Amino acid sequence: MIKKVTLKHIAKDTGLSISTVSRALSQSGKISTENARIVFESANRLNYPLASVHTPIEHKDKINIALVTRHYTGEFYSSLYEGFDYSTKDLKASMSLISVTHSSSPVIQVLSKLKRNRFDAAVLFLPELKSSDYMELLERLPADFPVVSIAPIANPVLDTVTFDNYRGGYLVARHFEERGFRNVGIIIGPVNQSEAMLRKSGFIDYVLTSDSMNLLWQYNGDFSFQQGRAAYDDFRKQEMKADAVFCSNDSMALGFMHSGLRDGVHIPGDVAVAGFDDLPASTLYTPTITSVNTPYGLLGKKTLELIFNRLEKRTDAHHIGYTNLVPVSLNVRESSTQLDNTFQMYDRQVTK
Repeated sequence: MIKKVTLKHIAKDTGLSISTVSRALSQSGKISTENARIVFESANRLNYPLASVHTPIEHKDKINIALVTRHYTGEFYSSLYEGFDYSTKDLKASMSLISVTHSSSPVIQVLSKLKRNRFDAAVLFLPELKSSDYMELLERLPADFPVVSIAPIANPVLDTVTFDNYRGGYLVARHFEERGFRNVGIIIGPVNQSEAMLRKSGFIDYVLTSDSMNLLWQYNGDFSFQQGRAAYDDFRKQEMKADAVFCSNDSMALGFMHSGLRDGVHIPGDVAVAGFDDLPASTLYTPTITSVNTPYGLLGKKTLELIFNRLEKRTDAHHIGYTNLVPVSLNVRESSTQLDNTFQMYDRQVTK
């Protein structure tokens, strides 16, 4: 039978009085910094069940951080979580994925209870939230509970760390021009999400300032595979077709290419394609997909740096809508250049 650890055991281990141990663990009354350190080290060593709400950050074995999102099927969410989980490897922190997709309670209510549920901080990826939602959230959360958003909005309320979505769209358009594509198109993400609009703006701004490019086709999607397929159905009906298409995320790129290839379209011969997110499927699909690389590990690192800074300063969270942009790059692959020799030979045999 496992012996229950009590205040008496900690007092005996440290040589301090039970009342001193009690004051240290409950963070009540006067106690020296050194004695508090000794008590918490002993409590951790003896596996005493510490109350998270009363345990100072510097005395916790692990900082518990919630990554809160609406989790849907697909590689994006697993890649996002993996990046954040990897970023904790050299820190005394652990990440927990909290999905509010099927929650019976309102999102703001779920978020307001995070500290009571033994979390020390939160990272939010909830692109559907508006400024008013974030204002309400800040009113409900304890002032000393760090929270950072990784979903951009037009008028940020929370401090935000996010990818440079505008730059990503810009890089795709520049790549298309460098490859000699003149008539281009875009499958846009959800119009109510800032990241989708930023990707669109980066792409279109480049095209409109180019002397050699024309924006021939646009389609409003929603970041889903199904909308990628629907976009292709619209694309194939166009009398004049774009010779290169920017899909605002990889899921829509996969849907567009899936339908196109089944319809006998040669990619990139008939139409070049580029995506956004650089998910693992980009390298597994044939042809491999050109995509904007979003380094989730770096996103996690920058976000956790901001959280730990808040925790260590022990100051109330005063948000100014600060935004830190994580740089992106473009991984160029077969879907916008040319098929490798093996697949070209196979493709010729199939079409004979």
